[in-house]
Amino acid sequence: MTSYRFHTMSVSMAVRLLLLPVLILFTLSASATPRLYRKSNPKKKTDTSYQLRYRMAGAVGFLNRDDKVRDFKFDRPVITGGTVALEFLPTGRWKCMQQWNNASIGVAFSVFDLGQQQYLGQVFAPHTYLSVPLLRRERVTFGLRPGLGLAFVNRTYANTVPPEELWKSITKTVDGKKIPIANQSIGSIANVFLTGGLYIDVKLVECWDFTFSGGWQHLSNGSVMTPNGGYNMFNVEAGIAYTPKYKTSGFHYYQPDTDVPSKLHDGVTKKWGIDFTFGAGTRSVYYRDRDWFAAASFSIAAYWQPYSIFRIGLGADMYYDGAYAAIYKDFAGENTQHVTYYSKTYLSESKVTNCFRAGLSLQPEFVFGNLTFGYHVGIYLYDPVKNLEPFADVKKNGGKPLNRGIFYQYDPTKASNYQDGWCYQKLIMRYYCSKHFFVHVGLKLHIFKAEFIDAGLGFRI
Repeated sequence: MTSYRFHTMSVSMAVRLLLLPVLILFTLSASATPRLYRKSNPKKKTDTSYQLRYRMAGAVGFLNRDDKVRDFKFDRPVITGGTVALEFLPTGRWKCMQQWNNASIGVAFSVFDLGQQQYLGQVFAPHTYLSVPLLRRERVTFGLRPGLGLAFVNRTYANTVPPEELWKSITKTVDGKKIPIANQSIGSIANVFLTGGLYIDVKLVECWDFTFSGGWQHLSNGSVMTPNGGYNMFNVEAGIAYTPKYKTSGFHYYQPDTDVPSKLHDGVTKKWGIDFTFGAGTRSVYYRDRDWFAAASFSIAAYWQPYSIFRIGLGADMYYDGAYAAIYKDFAGENTQHVTYYSKTYLSESKVTNCFRAGLSLQPEFVFGNLTFGYHVGIYLYDPVKNLEPFADVKKNGGKPLNRGIFYQYDPTKASNYQDGWCYQKLIMRYYCSKHFFVHVGLKLHIFKAEFIDAGLGFRI
């Protein structure tokens, strides 16, 4: 039996940031790093021309053997591929980039062969990125390169599982060991692509640089379509970059233009603000389930912005996840609607109260002009689902909910398929369209497991 859900391209709206500690490292170092500016036309405050740089590199790496990939009976997959990119060099056109030590904005297209055509295939990833210098010398530049985009794959669960096994187990037993017979990590053709790492550029001759980079790439659909284990890739790239010789002279150290803050704490016009954010989305739970479920979030947070590139908030969050209104198959009886085969949560009856959770969160965010990226970390204050997980523990308790307080012992490394726990996170991106209104997209997760993606609107006072 087949289903349309496995043959429809699902474009996820998720976005995820580079690891928080890496960006904090840049925040601390940027204030001590000399700023680089090109001479502007004296009749203008900023240079509004574009200047381009072309980059091409080959890549080699490996695919991390997570709880899905490692089940395959082959050695660690070796990745080969490459990237072509076009960078918009800092000319003073975007003041927010000047505040980030004159970062360059790039658009790129990467291709990776994952080494196992039968199950893994290839990845095609158009994305955008920032080249954020941490250290500049006359011939050497060292910095960070975070980015995000889309990743399209040609091998998914749908086209690797035998048709007769589509709604059954996707493993078989060989010599007493379960062996996958399909791709358990990727359920959709289109996924979100996240990348982050370090780079070093070394000038060879005029206009030509040697470029080397290394880091992490991740792709998944944020649980919009299951299975959704995702891929974590670790690659190094080496190549060349070409910068045409423009009419203006080369890069030199100058003081910023008069309308660009010269210190990180300059240019903050309003240090305090309150944001109201609402988002809605959808998710699936298990590859054998037939349902998608509605999801939503609401947050109110007070923010303090001590620097032009950074702010931090304290927020109250409420979440709705319709998946917890489903009933586990053993208790469903003749009920054929909203049934789950996923034995993580002991769902013996359909209760709307199980769908709501609320908590408090710390909300650090990095600011790029009207755009902000954040990594929020919270603690549940109201969470009825915590007493229904893990499934086996509730079953041993005679099917009665457990009795837990706000904090309790659990193994966060098992959060993806065991229980959610008392700590939640959210990766967000906001764009402020005006002084008061903004659009938002976010990904809610528990350590390594995405719960749902939401998108919506917000209001700031």
